[in-house]
Amino acid sequence: MRARSLTLLAAVLVLSAIAASLLSGGEDEPAAAELPTVLQDDAELLHRPPEQVAATLDTLRDLGVDWVRVTAGWSAIAPQPRSRRRPEFDATHPDAYPEGAWASLDRVVSMARERGMSVNLDIGFWAPRWAVSRASREPGRQRYGVDAAAYADFAEAVARRYPDVTAFTIWNEPNFKVFLMPQWRRADGDWMAASPHLYREMLEAAVPRVREHSGALVLIGALAALGSYEPDAEDDGVPPLRFVREMACVDADLQTLERPECEGFEQLPGDGFSHHPYSLGLAPWEPDPRPDNVRMADLSRLVDLLRRLHAAGRFRQSLPVFVTEYGYETDPPDPLQPTSTEQQARWLPAADRVASETDGVASFAQFLLRDLGPRDGDTARERWGDYQSGLRFPDGRPKPAERAFTLSLDARVAPGGVSFWVHVRDAAEPERVRIARREGDGFTPVGEPFETDAAGYAERVIAVDPGGEYRLERDVDGRWTAAPAIGVRR
Repeated sequence: MRARSLTLLAAVLVLSAIAASLLSGGEDEPAAAELPTVLQDDAELLHRPPEQVAATLDTLRDLGVDWVRVTAGWSAIAPQPRSRRRPEFDATHPDAYPEGAWASLDRVVSMARERGMSVNLDIGFWAPRWAVSRASREPGRQRYGVDAAAYADFAEAVARRYPDVTAFTIWNEPNFKVFLMPQWRRADGDWMAASPHLYREMLEAAVPRVREHSGALVLIGALAALGSYEPDAEDDGVPPLRFVREMACVDADLQTLERPECEGFEQLPGDGFSHHPYSLGLAPWEPDPRPDNVRMADLSRLVDLLRRLHAAGRFRQSLPVFVTEYGYETDPPDPLQPTSTEQQARWLPAADRVASETDGVASFAQFLLRDLGPRDGDTARERWGDYQSGLRFPDGRPKPAERAFTLSLDARVAPGGVSFWVHVRDAAEPERVRIARREGDGFTPVGEPFETDAAGYAERVIAVDPGGEYRLERDVDGRWTAAPAIGVRR
C-alpha cells in the first residue's frame, strides 16, 4: 500500500503541474504550463544490449527527458503467440509467462528508475493470434480484433509486474488500422465506426484490472492525429474526435447514440487522455482544416470535447491530454519526407510552446532518439518505410534538432517586438540565457541576459526587428553555448 500511495502522490503532482504558470520574465504574455517531456524509442531501449540501453538512457537524461515510454508488447511476451489455440496458463500472473519474456522491460524500467526518470508503459500491440477473434456470434456485429477479456488478463499481469511505474497506456492508436481492426463496418448500406466500440470494450475490461494492482496513471486513447471523412473500406482510420464521440456513445451534437454497441453504456474510465498530434508536413502552429482531426495546433479541440463529455456524464472525470508521441520525419535521410532537418529543429521547439500554452495539456513528446534507418527494398518507399523522426541519423550523428531539443527557442511577433519563448530542457535550477541576432557571419546579443525558472522556462518580449534571425545562448561556466538560429513567425 505504501508503494501505491507514493505512486498516487506522484500522479497528483503531475496532474497539478498542468495548471502551473511558472514562466519567468514574460511581459504581458499568457502563462504556460511546465510539461514533462516523454520520449519513446523501443528499438534503442528494448532491443539493444544492456550497455547500449544504459548509454541511451544516459543520453535521454542529459537531454532533459522526464519520461520514457516503452511498449509492453503482448505478442512479444505471451506464450505461443502464433498459435490459434490459447495455451493453458494463468495469463493474469507475470510468473506464468515464458522465462525471460519480461527481461527487456525489466531492464529499462530498472535502469530508468536508477536515473530518476519516470516510465510510461503501453500495454500494447499486437495481440497473440489466439487472442484475435475473426467474427462475433452476434448478428450484425462483425468483428475481428482484440479479445477484450484476454487483453484484460495481460493488462493485469503487466500491472502486477510493474506496479510502481508512473503511467500505463491502454493500447496504441486504436483509430489506425495497423493496431485495431476493423475500423469501420457496413450497416444498412452505410459505413459505421467500429473501432471506438471495440476499444471501449478493452477499456471496460482492462482498466479495473490495472487499478487493482497499481496506483499509476491510466491513460486512454493514444489516438492518431488523422482519419478518413469518407471511408470506403473497413481499414480507413477514424478521425480522432469522431472516435472519442463514438467511444462515448454520442453523436456530433453529443446526443446519445442508439446503437446495439451502446446498450448498457457506463461512464468511461481513465486519468488522462493520450494523443499523438503529428503535424506531418505542417508547422505546429498550423491547424488542420478538417474539424475532427487533431494535429498539434488543434489540441484545444480535443481538450474542449473531453471537458464537454465529462460535463455530459460520459467520462467519470475530466481528462487532461497527454501528448505521448510527436515528431517530424526528415529529409535527409528519407527522400520522401517534406520536412528538412532545419525545419525539424525550428518546429520542435515551437510545438513544445504550443503544447505548453494549450490549457489542459499535460505533457510534450518526441518520438525517437535515433532514426530507424533504411531496410531492404527496390524503391524509396520500400527502403524508407519506417520512421525517421529521430534527433539523430541512423548512424548516430546528431541532427540540428538534438541541440534545439535541449535548448529550445521559439520566436513570434508580439506587441512591442518579438516574444522569445525559452525552454532549457535539461535545467535543474535557474539558467542564465540570452538572445542573439545574426549580424553578418556572427551573432550579437540583444537585450540583457535573463534567468529561466528552475524548470528551464522563460519568456521575454524584446523590441527587435521581426525580420531578423535569432538564436538562444546559454551561460555554461562563463562560456556561451548556442542553439541553432531561427526566424520569427508571424
